[in-house]
Amino acid sequence: MRIEVDETITLKQVQAFEYQDMFDLVDKNRTQLREWLPWLDFVTEADDYKSTIQAWVEKNDAGESMTLGLYVDNQLAGMCGYNTIDLMNKKGAIGYWLAEEFGGQGVMTRAVKGLTDYGFKQLELHRIEISAGVFNKKSRAIPERLNFYKEAILKDAEFLYDHYHDLVLYRMIKDDWLTEN
Repeated sequence: MRIEVDETITLKQVQAFEYQDMFDLVDKNRTQLREWLPWLDFVTEADDYKSTIQAWVEKNDAGESMTLGLYVDNQLAGMCGYNTIDLMNKKGAIGYWLAEEFGGQGVMTRAVKGLTDYGFKQLELHRIEISAGVFNKKSRAIPERLNFYKEAILKDAEFLYDHYHDLVLYRMIKDDWLTEN
């Protein structure tokens, strides 16, 4: 699985041998990522990624998700993929995170645009969703820049370490995307 977004950005399946690189990237960005990602406390050692990457591969192979590493000039910079794929209903839910050093360059916006194109054109999805914390301005900016429709506020939709927080649900429908892009 590989999506060439542009000349510098590639989305591809993380390989088992990359477990240390994945851990190092997460660990280096732990403080920044922990603010919005509920899983950080479950990956405290590099070996934690051995089974995690294997699970990603299995779910990707089963068509249940498309968990992909985001690479900038062949350097692992984050993750961007479909957390869930529902082929019966032809919809997918995009999730993403980016290492701080790659922020502010439009990397994630371009990656999500490429992933959305892939979802509609290759996977033949009808609906793509993105959820982000109500107060997570950086994450919310991605679907807003790409003209996703703000559909709902999901009250207490995610547990974040010691509290629930609200999510904004964005959606894009295939016909709207193809008309605009």
